[in-house]
Amino acid sequence: MKRYVKLAKWTTLALVISSLPTLAACSSDNNNAANGSGTNTNNQAAANDGAKSDVDPSKLWEQKFDPPVTITTAIVDDGASRGNAFKPGESMEDNVNTRWMKENMGIDVKFDFIVTKAEDYDTKIRLLLSSGGKLPDVFSAPGDSLQNLIDAGKVMPLDDAIEKYAHPEYKKLLEKFDYALGEVKRDGKLYGLPGFFMGDEGTVMWIRKDWLDKLGLQEPKTLDELTNVLKAFTEDDPDGDGKADTIGLAVPLKEGPWTWMGQTDAIVAALTDQMINTFDIRSYWNKGADGKLSYGAIQPDAKKYLQLMKDWMSNGYIDKEAGIMDPMKASEAAAAGKAGVMFGPAWMGGWPLGDAEKVDPKADFEAYNLPSGPDGKFGRAEKGITAGFTMFNKDFKDIEAWFAYFNKLFAKNLNQDGDPYNDPRFKDGFHEGYDYVNYNGKIVKGDFKEAGVPEDKWPLKDGSRMDMRFMMANITGGTTTIPYSNTDAIKKFLADPKAEPQTSTEFDVKASPARALKAQGVRLNQGITEGKNYFTGPLTPTMKSKGQLLTKLATETYLKIIYGEKPMDYFDDFVKQWNDNGGQKITDEVNAWYAESNK
Repeated sequence: MKRYVKLAKWTTLALVISSLPTLAACSSDNNNAANGSGTNTNNQAAANDGAKSDVDPSKLWEQKFDPPVTITTAIVDDGASRGNAFKPGESMEDNVNTRWMKENMGIDVKFDFIVTKAEDYDTKIRLLLSSGGKLPDVFSAPGDSLQNLIDAGKVMPLDDAIEKYAHPEYKKLLEKFDYALGEVKRDGKLYGLPGFFMGDEGTVMWIRKDWLDKLGLQEPKTLDELTNVLKAFTEDDPDGDGKADTIGLAVPLKEGPWTWMGQTDAIVAALTDQMINTFDIRSYWNKGADGKLSYGAIQPDAKKYLQLMKDWMSNGYIDKEAGIMDPMKASEAAAAGKAGVMFGPAWMGGWPLGDAEKVDPKADFEAYNLPSGPDGKFGRAEKGITAGFTMFNKDFKDIEAWFAYFNKLFAKNLNQDGDPYNDPRFKDGFHEGYDYVNYNGKIVKGDFKEAGVPEDKWPLKDGSRMDMRFMMANITGGTTTIPYSNTDAIKKFLADPKAEPQTSTEFDVKASPARALKAQGVRLNQGITEGKNYFTGPLTPTMKSKGQLLTKLATETYLKIIYGEKPMDYFDDFVKQWNDNGGQKITDEVNAWYAESNK
């Protein structure tokens, strides 16, 4: 396959404003333009016989692949998660992005399959793997099949491609969060590119401030003070209806101390250095002073957590049905005005806690610092930083074209002056009429009604916009989220809510509900170093055979102790059972993996 790089000339302002990112082969660490075209990280030289290109890095945004590159992929499109993400007449296969990529970048995106359910996607990948069928060039690997894909040699090791084509700052991200990539590592090689979460969902403490004020209570800063607040919220009729129908803490115990909303990791962290999760054998594995990993749920300090939760349960500060509640069910008590405290991410202030105002217009859930324990400890667990992995067919010859597109999205989100990958056409937006409107010579990126933009010029009928960066990132299997990249924007708008956003990140942060933005400030200002899960490798052999048994044992034991069905001494029996039934072998396997991955 022969290929050369052709410079596209753009002359009109309208085209400059309306175009999506273009780029071609990416630079090395010293920001020199990369040589070569199609490549295979298995070093198959025949796949790269195109002409070389020595292009000024500052002109990378002008490059186009000629002849065009075809990239095949697959996707789940349920139509609901994106809402009306396309304009009338457009679809996942034919839209402003796919047309733009083909016409201006020389990249033609084709779909091997589009399904509406995640389980159907997983089935498709498994069938292709088992039958020896051709996998898409680029695809998001389902968790169950990820290891099998690597074992079968069906996916490409990416270390060479990353070195040759990845944006220098993206390489730094991979290095910084290397501890989270163990699932796609094998024999020192990386077989998947992570999609990153923003990392801004760390736990804060949500409390009904109107209840605090009504009962003459202050913000609880310690666990003892929090216990007093829970007692008052349970016994002193904070809603004023004359009924004993309120509880202190809304918490789901069905899945143990760690979950996505309503978690009690802050209670754990106030009492011990060990993060705890009973619902997933893969976390939390904590690193001790000896450098070895241990499973937090079986550590002696877990008794402190269990004792406090047991006391709260016996005193009625927690709903008696918490043991069968998932996060959604637990949140209903808070949203219904029946619980005054709940732990969780900053966004909870808008939903579901904001729904409490529908029941009581005076309801005011506010975010507060996490409480400290008897020894002055406070903290929280780090939520998983990766959102799945993108894999590449081992026979894919055009990975530089994928990086060409991906790096442009990454550079835009990076918002760094002087970045040679930045496209000057991104200054105002990606697609006019999609993520911005040019109205009376002014670029409008939101609040179209307030800006006087006629409804027929709004991107969508409801006044929302379409951020096409992420649509195209999904099509090619990647993501451009940069962990913690919204921190400066959060601080900026907390200091001056009227400040004007200058970047897409700042625009998104400013659009956040005021309560959520304030909660993000609470999260940042407490200065917490979040507890990490140090085991990110594949399921070990004994995890596969014994993991469900041990998860069930741990979750049921915790509930039995919290509900008073078993005495605290039963914890020691549980630990012995856990170790004897495969836990010790899992611990050995985890530490063998950790030692090998850190050579």
